[in-house]
Formats: sequence, structure tokens, C-alpha cells
Amino acid sequence: MRRLATAAIAGCAALAACALHRMPGTAEPLPDARPRLRGLLQAGAARADVTPPPGPSTFGLGPDSLVTDGYWSRLYCRAFVLETSPQDRVAVVGCDLHSVSGILHRRVAERVRAIVPTSRLFIAATHTHAGPAHYFETPLYAGAMSTRHPGFDSAMVDFLASRIAGAIERAFAARRPAAARWVHSTAWQLTRNRSLEAFETNGTLRLFQPPPDLQLSDEEAAIDPSLHVLQLEALDEETRTRMLGPVGFIVLFAMHPNVVTVRNRLFGADTHGAASRFLEAELRRAWSDRCGAALKHIPDCGRVADLDPLAAVLNTNEGDVAPVLNANTTAEAVRVGRTLAERAWETYARDPALMRAHATRRPSDAGFRSSLVVDSRYLEAYLPGAPLLSPSAAASKASRLCPIAELGAASGHGATDHPVTLDALMERGSDVDARRDDCHAPKKRLLGPLQGLLVGTSPTKYPTHAPFALLRVDDTWLSFVPGEPTVQVGAAINARVLATVHAEDGRPAHAAVVGLANAYFQYLTTRREYAVQAYEGASTLYGPASAEYFEDRFSLLARSMEGENIDAELGRGPKIGEAVAFPYELGPERVRFPRAESSPLLPSLEEPRRQRGLCHLPRPRRMELCFWWSDGAPARVPISNGPWLELVRADNGETVRPCHARPPLDSPWAKACDPGAAIDDRGLDFETRVRGRAGDAWLWSTVLRLSAEEWQSVQAAGDVRLRASSAQGVAPVDSDAFRASALPPACSENGIRFCLHEAEEERP
Repeated sequence: MRRLATAAIAGCAALAACALHRMPGTAEPLPDARPRLRGLLQAGAARADVTPPPGPSTFGLGPDSLVTDGYWSRLYCRAFVLETSPQDRVAVVGCDLHSVSGILHRRVAERVRAIVPTSRLFIAATHTHAGPAHYFETPLYAGAMSTRHPGFDSAMVDFLASRIAGAIERAFAARRPAAARWVHSTAWQLTRNRSLEAFETNGTLRLFQPPPDLQLSDEEAAIDPSLHVLQLEALDEETRTRMLGPVGFIVLFAMHPNVVTVRNRLFGADTHGAASRFLEAELRRAWSDRCGAALKHIPDCGRVADLDPLAAVLNTNEGDVAPVLNANTTAEAVRVGRTLAERAWETYARDPALMRAHATRRPSDAGFRSSLVVDSRYLEAYLPGAPLLSPSAAASKASRLCPIAELGAASGHGATDHPVTLDALMERGSDVDARRDDCHAPKKRLLGPLQGLLVGTSPTKYPTHAPFALLRVDDTWLSFVPGEPTVQVGAAINARVLATVHAEDGRPAHAAVVGLANAYFQYLTTRREYAVQAYEGASTLYGPASAEYFEDRFSLLARSMEGENIDAELGRGPKIGEAVAFPYELGPERVRFPRAESSPLLPSLEEPRRQRGLCHLPRPRRMELCFWWSDGAPARVPISNGPWLELVRADNGETVRPCHARPPLDSPWAKACDPGAAIDDRGLDFETRVRGRAGDAWLWSTVLRLSAEEWQSVQAAGDVRLRASSAQGVAPVDSDAFRASALPPACSENGIRFCLHEAEEERP
């Protein structure tokens, strides 16, 4: 089978192009070129659960990406709709995915065109390497080098697109008067530069000066510590003078969120997903604090139970930036995420102006503005062979992008913080080809001629069509980059934008890149970084001029936003705001997303759905419970629809909450902990796997790791049980009841091995 697949790939590569498809264009009217005026802000937010059933591969580690058998945290997309008028309405979506494919962006756009056009839809990924594969259309990202179980599956694209579109629709419906402010801060000692040798060739070791009292290594100093937080606050409907509570945060920070090991087989949101959850808990507490005592006096607080403040954590110029780690574990991902959340929360919670603003009922006393500018520009470009607008003196032969993308040898080693097994198959020696003199010089080609056999030799084997977008929200301009810029490249893009734009009221303008947005073209390095051919340079697809080309595009967008006519410089290419039709090639199509129609209905299972075992793991520092049971196939259990696994009270089935041990306030929210939390698998406590067939049913297991606070709640709740919910009208699967003073039996040695996910045949 593998030989047939290789032959098919080689045969397709021998043709100029095969199986070309056409990405549909849109017939939306082009935007008014004039700069937008200030207007009253409306904002809405909503989330979508995009956790697939186990079975698809993860994505981000090339052929080291493994087939999943469960999840340790859910994947979410958090959608924000912002507008000051229908003509400037935008949707900004942060997704717990590795990156965004072009086909995913377009399929979401098709579903929400009544709300925003393609040109004002901005979807950015957190870059977790524990998100799913199979939604990338190009052979590079769906073929033999993408995962150990490659393929493109339209069902995966439709699953993600429909859920993201649903979140945008709910965010649009939830719009309400709002005020916004940016807080621009820094966060040191969270990250380090993982490619220091390449970074230092730029001649500026410290683009950002750390505080003198910090003792930082060279790696820890060679970063972008910028922490940008857009804070959105709900206002009362009638007067717009009372700040009620937070709609949500959009947090921008440069850090690869990749802590979990390359051996991972679990879906999970890694550091940024953990940070979002911690921030959302604090945002819910903020609502509780403001509404708890005043529930009867503020009408809007009567709706508080319906509000769900969100925190989207997006990446900026993280191409060469990694987290400072102690271990590659999920617990470490939670620790790093918590630290990032704490830094972001400080920008809000420790601001005395907030208290003043609430006392005076003037949002402006805390720097919030209800009247501001929301404006955006969008431009698409075909990258193979594209010329620079104004080549620099250093450009020489590389005054345009290369006519076809290519991976360098160093991309096969993996990054310094995540080496991959392909490295063991590669020849030793330099990753620089000193004899090369074409566009890609001095890149040494990954696997030599074999790259052409595995990927193909036509331009459409690689992504070719790039979307560029610039969004202004008040005094801050965001460049949505379809790739991963290094620290230096991100700084250069920001500098080009800031050289053009200005805030009308005399305030200083701010700029940040938002990486991994709307499509994926891997890395962007400077010419000097490219010459080193470290991992990032070897993964810069279109040669040494790539970063300068991207800078040019964002400069054009900034000039357009300032009212300049740039049509002459665009030539015959796409115009500002156009989403054009273009040809693309699909990778091998495979069934990777589990299909419900191929699995028996839950009521028809011959093997009963029931508990198979329950025990507690002998852990000295934390209570851990293991539950295993027989249930439906991955496509039949409701993983992606609300909580599936939860801890419930045995007497009434009520979900146990971390606040259970504390008396409630007059408000429906409990103040001292996360008001919206429950001990269920929407948090970070459950680690769940499917273990194989059990007759015509499937064997599942989960480990619940309880925090000290949650353990207090269990002690207060009396008899409890673990529950796996089912589809409507079908009874759940419950464990035996237990209590804090009468725990399930300790796990046997076989049980420990089974629960901690060793070989399947070691079932207890």
C-alpha cells in the first residue's frame, strides 16, 4: 500500500500539475478607500468547541506527528465581532489549532458572508502541535511528510468550518455596546530565543532592553517581550456610561505554545489554551465581584449567567521564540500557561484607574473608549516568482521570490526545542550548500531529489496564494501574517507599518504582528538569518527575499488605510479587498475524521455500555482517579458537544463544582473561585483515551487529577460518581459511587499501567 502511494505521488510530480481545483472567489464590493471615522463600538464574543473525536493525526511535527487516541484538554475557537458601523465590521477568531489553511479560511467565509466578507474575516491559530491535521489542502501539508498517517479529509474542514462559523454567528448575535482599551506591556523570563546563532547575525542582539535588575541569559534577552492586551468592556444599553463587566480579552504574545512531547497522542491546547482558561476564570470573577452585591440594582446583571467572557491568546513574532521549560509534560504546559495568564491579568486587575472608572461611571477614566476607529485592509498575492516592490541593495539576485517553494535540510532536523526522528535518517555535515547560486541559495535541499518524489515539483504542491490583512483597532495596527515571522522580521513589519500610520488625536501609534493567520506559509526569516540555514531559515519556503516581500505588502496596506491610491503598484494583480479565485492542488484524500454513519447507534450495541473498572492511583501529592468503561465509537460519543465526562453528586446528578464547599452569595455566582467552573472535561483535569474495541462497543478510560480546591469540593459533596454522558435520550454511563472517606480501591500494578496508557494488552 505504501509503495502504491509513493508511486502515485511520483507520477503526479512528473506532470506539471494534477488534480487541480479552483478556490472560489467572491463578488463582494470593494471597500471604500477612505479612512474610517470614529464610531460607537459594538462587541460580541462566543466560543466553539473544535475538539475532533480521536483518530485523526496531530499536526506540526512532520512525520513525527502521531495518530491520536484521546484528549487532555479541549480545543476551542474564540470569536470576537467588532464594529463601529456595518461597513467596518470585522470578525477576529483565535483557534487552538496548529495553523489556518487557506481552504478553511474560505469555507468559514462562505458560511458567514452575511456577517462579514472574506476580507474582514481574520482567523489566527495558537500554533498548538496537539491540534488535528487533515484540513490542509496542499500536498506539502497533506502528503507523506505531513504526519505518520497523512491525507486531506474534507469532513475535517467542514467540521472545523461549521463550528467556527457558528461561533461567529453567536458573537454577532451577542453584540452590545462596549468600550475598549489597549494595554501595551512586557513579559520577560517566559521565553528564550531557540535560534540564537541566526538571530545574532542581524547585528542587534537586544531589540528590546530588559529591566536592569533581571539576570537574563543571551537566549532570554534575544526575544520580543511585548505583551499586548485588547480589553473589551460591556456598557449599559441606555447611557453607555456604566461599565458592567468584561466582554473579553485578546492577548498577543510571542511564544511557541509547544510544551508537550513529540510522543504525544492526545489532542490538547497546550500553553495558550491553558492561559485562556485561567484568564476566563478571572473574567468571570470580575462579573461576580461587580454583580454579586448589586444584582437587584443593575438590570444587566440579571443576564450575567448568559454571559461568557472570553480570552483569546494569539501569537505574534514567535518564529524563533520558545518557552522556558522544566519538562515536556501537560503539567508544565499548564504551569507556563498560568504564568502567561498572570502577566496578562496584571494589566487589568492591578489598575487603580478601573476602580475609579467604576466609581465615576466614566470608562474614559480607565482609558477605555466607546468611540473609536475600527478599520481594515486586505490584499492577496500569488507568491511564486513575485517581485519585490523596491529591492534593497542587498537583494542582488534575490530581488523576487523563488518560482517554487522548497524545504531546506535543516527543516528535517526539527527545531532545537523539538528535534524529530527524520534527523536520524539524514546525512551528517553542513546544512548550507555553498555551491548553490540560484534563488534558494545557500539552502541545502531536504532529502535531495527525494523531496520532489515525496512532495512534487510543481508550484501547486506547495501553498502559493497568500492573504495579507491589516486591522486597526483604536491606536493599534495588527498585521495578520500567514506564517511564522522571527523576532527580527516581526519588528521589521511593525516598523514599516508605523512609518506610515498615525493616530488622529496625537497619541502614539502601536503595531504588532499576528502570526499563523488565514493561511500557512511556514517561517519568515531575514536574509542574514536565512543564510545561516538553521531550522527557521530552512523552513522559509520562497527564499531569502520572503520577509522583505511580506514587509512590502503590509506597507501597501498601511498606505491604503491612510488614504493613498496604490492601484498602480498593484498592477494587474488582486485589488485591495478582493478575495480572488485561484487554482490549488489537493493532497491525497483519505478518510481521517471518524464517521458516525460507519458506527453502530448507542442503543443497538450488543456489548452493554457500562463501567469496567474504577480505582485511585497511589499519588502522594494529588488525588487521581481512573475510570474505564465500554461505550460507543469515537464518532458516536459527544466529545465535541458540551461536557462529556464529569464528576457528579450521586444523589441528584448535579455536577460538582470547585466552589461546592463554599456558601453561595446572593448572586448565582460564587465569588471565591471560578464562578463558571465545574469538574468536567472542559477544564484541564481529565485525560481521556479510547483503548480499542470491546465487542461491538469501544473501551474508554480517563484519569481525573483533582486539585486541592477540587478535593475540598469532593469532601463537601458526599457520595459522588464519574459520569460519561451520552446523546439525548440515552442513559449515561456512571461509575460506582464513592466519597472522600471511602475511595475506590487502589489501582493494581496492571491497573496503574493501563490507566497511565501503556500497552493495551495490559488491561486490568
